[in-house]
Amino acid sequence: MLVMCAVCIALAFALNQVALFRMPQGGSITPFSMFFITLAAFWFGPVWGVISGVAMGLLDMTTGFYSVHIGSIILDYPVAFGALGLAGIFRKMRFGLQIGFVFGVFGRFVSVVMSGYLFWLEMLPGSFWGSIVYNATYIVPEMVATLVIISLPAMKHALDTVTRGVVPPEEYAVLSEKNSGSVTAGSRIVTGAVVAALGGFAFVLASYITRLENLSILQVTSGAELFLDAPRADRLYRMVERNTEQLLALNTVGVVFLAIGIALLISTLAKNES
Repeated sequence: MLVMCAVCIALAFALNQVALFRMPQGGSITPFSMFFITLAAFWFGPVWGVISGVAMGLLDMTTGFYSVHIGSIILDYPVAFGALGLAGIFRKMRFGLQIGFVFGVFGRFVSVVMSGYLFWLEMLPGSFWGSIVYNATYIVPEMVATLVIISLPAMKHALDTVTRGVVPPEEYAVLSEKNSGSVTAGSRIVTGAVVAALGGFAFVLASYITRLENLSILQVTSGAELFLDAPRADRLYRMVERNTEQLLALNTVGVVFLAIGIALLISTLAKNES
């Protein structure tokens, strides 16, 4: 277990250095680096997964980090990566690898959002919603892409082969049985997760812009200085005036997609559990 967890940490660390897209105040889209911490959790359980994630977070700090406070360092690195290890909670459920991965990524997302909300307010005006939008910009695309890859039949077969040689036979029997769902069911899981993620992101984005709209209207009409400088508030006010219908449409589509995605996930899981 120690050796395989070390291998997963090494793979996660190496891939985390390959940034496909990097955000200005920290955070990047990487080629599936988060998955290997959740894979360690899937193989050996949440305790080993959390330990691997914390180790990965501390290791990642050695290459440089973004920080404005000691609290942000803790939440953005050891806590955020450690949360990926919570994926192991679902390892013996149907589609436990996919569900655990989503849950682990959500745990990391909560940690970095709280870091942004508590310690990065000057860099992310708009407080809580600003932190959500900023961190969703790089976490959601990587989560969706990884879900698609690990749900492909060839990848599932490869992971199953590796799992057989890594975990004890009795553990492998349980994990294999619970994660041997049909390709059709797996595709429904992926589709539901992708649709729900896109819908949730669209809803959050529209809500955040709408909140900026309210603040800009208040600032422009009252003359009160809020977090926006005057020229920026005036430009935003005119932009929102021109795009009110599009914002409403984006909000509606987001809610619909979120509902469809969640319904698809629940129906597929309920059907397979029965």
